[in-house]
Amino acid sequence: MGIRDRHGWFRCAGVVICCAWLLISCVSTQMTSVWRDSQYTGGPLKKIAVIVVNKDDLARRMVEDETARSLSGGKTQVVPSYTVIEKLVKDETAIKNTLLANGFDGVLVGRLTAFVENKTYQPPATATYVTFAGYYGAAYNVEYAPGYTQVETRAVVETVLYKLPEAKPIWTGTTESMNPTSRAEVVEKIGQLIGKELRSEKLIDAP
Repeated sequence: MGIRDRHGWFRCAGVVICCAWLLISCVSTQMTSVWRDSQYTGGPLKKIAVIVVNKDDLARRMVEDETARSLSGGKTQVVPSYTVIEKLVKDETAIKNTLLANGFDGVLVGRLTAFVENKTYQPPATATYVTFAGYYGAAYNVEYAPGYTQVETRAVVETVLYKLPEAKPIWTGTTESMNPTSRAEVVEKIGQLIGKELRSEKLIDAP
């Protein structure tokens, strides 16, 4: 393999490493499944509470705030639940009664259903080429591309919209986020996807 081929291998190795880095760092969020109750004909809800099931209170508040912002803008009032329910409890009846007492006719509940991490090791790669060293002899040189570990993560979030006072689900959406690196970025994207679906289904009032 000549010097020209050596440079070609350099370029090829660089492309491989670059593509691997892009694959590792690629972040995407998409809606993977949606269900709507075809029998519901009540029109847009008037006041929705956003509940994020998370034991971390600060994380819960941040996600509820961001989700509420993503859904706001029309006549439907969207409120983070922590403003009326400081601490989440397992008593569903108590939560329902609190929401009804505050005038809510709907509640949007979101939870992380899966967080999967896959690691794949890519072994080192080598290439050998020959060059002239001075006037005599030949030197054999080896170019080396180090091995690396490719980490891919997948976060699955399920969101359900319930109609109150029946506490009946009227819409469900599932999103998948690949290689999330920023909670705020992922939450914003999920909120946008949910908002788009709920507006198109006329379950919340669009601006």
